[in-house]
Amino acid sequence: MNKYTHHHIERFYEKFINRSFDQDDIAMFIVLSRDYTPKGSIFRELGDFLAHPDEKDRGLVIMAFRDVIDFFDDNTIETFAGAELPKKRNSGIGALDEVKASLCSIFTLVGINHPIESTNELRFRDFVFCLIFLLGNFRLKMNGQLVEIQVKYGNGLSLSVSYESASYDRHYLSLKLMLLCGVWPQCISSDYEKDLSGYIVRRFSNGNLGAIPYRLDVPDLNADMRSYERGMVWPLNDYKF
Repeated sequence: MNKYTHHHIERFYEKFINRSFDQDDIAMFIVLSRDYTPKGSIFRELGDFLAHPDEKDRGLVIMAFRDVIDFFDDNTIETFAGAELPKKRNSGIGALDEVKASLCSIFTLVGINHPIESTNELRFRDFVFCLIFLLGNFRLKMNGQLVEIQVKYGNGLSLSVSYESASYDRHYLSLKLMLLCGVWPQCISSDYEKDLSGYIVRRFSNGNLGAIPYRLDVPDLNADMRSYERGMVWPLNDYKF
């Protein structure tokens, strides 16, 4: 590993431990560590997203849902009538335990042995919160169809796509790529979801992360979360399970 990459992984680890990182730190961390991760691994997949942001047409996520969307194309009406979809080939990027293990394995590359005990650790939840918003900027190409990746904020924070049937117009299948539970505990209804595509995550003066629209992300960003109007900042609260 070159010294520059080694140095930045160590720097990111310090920010991870102190919970001082934001979305940009994670983007750089993924880009720099990508070539040192095994092919077919989650972090190699994440690095490929950053390398092909406008049209990702292969990899773990595409492979995971290939049987599902093929079945949906061939059996659209039956699916809406309740037909059971095939199981995914793999968990894609949605298994947080695998994301956690992959993150720890990158730290070991620079001699840091720090097991993350649980996916509910606050610093790891911060990591996933940033990761979901980072991936919400990209598009997938599924069976020749370009689909936008969407970020939805409710009781949980989800990363999903809506795939339109190749056989019937305006018949969509929603596919969930990743989910972080307990983001907004006060939102009791599991049906409410706010579309937050086009947002970026910043760290505020209270120590918490919050997602803001790109237009508010300026060099002299006001770090006082309470100074913003309602609905401008969508936070990740320190919810302990």
